[in-house]
Amino acid sequence: MRLRDWQLRLAEFSQARASMPFDWGSNDCCTFTADAVHAMTGRSVREEFPSYDGETGALRAIAAGGGLQQLASNILGDPVSPRMAAVGDVVLVLNAGREMMGICNGTSVLAPGKCGIELVGMETALAAWRV
Repeated sequence: MRLRDWQLRLAEFSQARASMPFDWGSNDCCTFTADAVHAMTGRSVREEFPSYDGETGALRAIAAGGGLQQLASNILGDPVSPRMAAVGDVVLVLNAGREMMGICNGTSVLAPGKCGIELVGMETALAAWRV
């Protein structure tokens, strides 16, 4: 359940991460999404994701967990259609041929990128989870 001031918390989180570059294990799509969920709800889900170091470790953890969609579903529950995603919900998108998670911001998804937060269009969404 979201906190009463979740919108402010999401805005502050986004501002804090705006120029933070992508980094496996500290600011990748899983850690970014888990930290955003924590900001909006107070629920710490980061430790529910498998731990890993580097890209190889992340890819192994994702594969062992059945893929990003299954990992997210194990933590956040059953997915909904991406058409049902609202601001603040977790979304799985296809970006440059790879699946990644982020946070719905209306018509786009906030996700960590090379130089900070990147926007990915919701038209590439594969699944979503209510937060």
